[in-house]
Amino acid sequence: MLPLVRAEDVVLEINLGAIQANFRTVSTLVGPRVRVAAVIKSDAYGLGIVDIARALIDAGCDLLLVANLDEGLLLRSSFIGVEIAVFHDQLDKFGRWYRAHRLIPVVNNCRELDAISTEGNRQMYFLNVETGFSRFGLGIDDVRSQCVLRTFERHRPSVVLSHLACSECAWDGTNILQRDRFRAICDLLRPTRGSLAASAGVWLGKPYHFDMVRVGSALYGINTAGAQPNPLQPVTKLRARILDVCNVPPGEAVGYGATFRTARASRVAVAGIGYKHGLPWSCANKLSVRFAGYSAPVIGRISMEYITIDITDLPKALCGPGAFVELLDEDFTVGDLAAAAGVSPQEVLTRLGAGCTRQYLNSSSPFRASLAHRGEADGIGAPR
Repeated sequence: MLPLVRAEDVVLEINLGAIQANFRTVSTLVGPRVRVAAVIKSDAYGLGIVDIARALIDAGCDLLLVANLDEGLLLRSSFIGVEIAVFHDQLDKFGRWYRAHRLIPVVNNCRELDAISTEGNRQMYFLNVETGFSRFGLGIDDVRSQCVLRTFERHRPSVVLSHLACSECAWDGTNILQRDRFRAICDLLRPTRGSLAASAGVWLGKPYHFDMVRVGSALYGINTAGAQPNPLQPVTKLRARILDVCNVPPGEAVGYGATFRTARASRVAVAGIGYKHGLPWSCANKLSVRFAGYSAPVIGRISMEYITIDITDLPKALCGPGAFVELLDEDFTVGDLAAAAGVSPQEVLTRLGAGCTRQYLNSSSPFRASLAHRGEADGIGAPR
């Protein structure tokens, strides 16, 4: 019987200084006239929304974008005072919560636009418009109809935003089509700011920057645009503890399905990480891990809480029970792991962040450890 995997056996190290550096890199790229908003939805891509928010504010960020009302309320209960915009959450039902906690709603349809336009205090809002992504947003016909009704004359959005569908492919003509549609809508509405580009869109150049960019993936070191040389710093490291080492004769199966059989007498290490912690099941027999500079292949299937590693050629002193193996580092990033597994790096990051123990590193303090589900969300929350 293998020992249970404890929380401290699987550690995702998060470099807050690297996140700040990536924010500054994007800010330099777009220039001082373009505002850089930080997307920290889905618990900051799994990395911890409160800690990431504070690090970004220290780096000069003054606008945070979150997924829903609960995330906005959590930040306010954690004394985050900068502007916070909520991408989507029942504005017509929870409008008073937005107002009471100074949260900026993103209006995604005519129903929500009507709800906020009838409010007596004329609350600030962002308007999402549909330009070719087909997920939320007022289409051009909706915008024209509301212009006829003079809705925007009575209550103008402070930001008009849309989302590019193909920004990771700079050559795709969809980008130009969406840019032109967005520009036409902005010409109609004349908002204070227009925002079309997210992380990959930043690298499409100034015609896509408008007045504000919304950066998520790039903050966390994910180079979705494929920019070379890569200007983004890796943010995460991942390590897991070796729980056991066994000797396996030649010709024996390792793991479920016998997808790997030993070709020689082998030493096999069992590390306490699996798909429960966010390691993709599909990367079985495709990864190598590192022990103090030595590389060793992951063999057999990824199971719920364990992986098996061929350590036959490694010095025994490096990889006995209790030692740690590195799965992510500067040379093998979340993007590399995602490519090996055939999934998106954003998916890998959010799953690892939710399943592993987070440990924060920055320049002012060596480490702050926290469990992914330690109950940070015990602050105020909207009624459901």
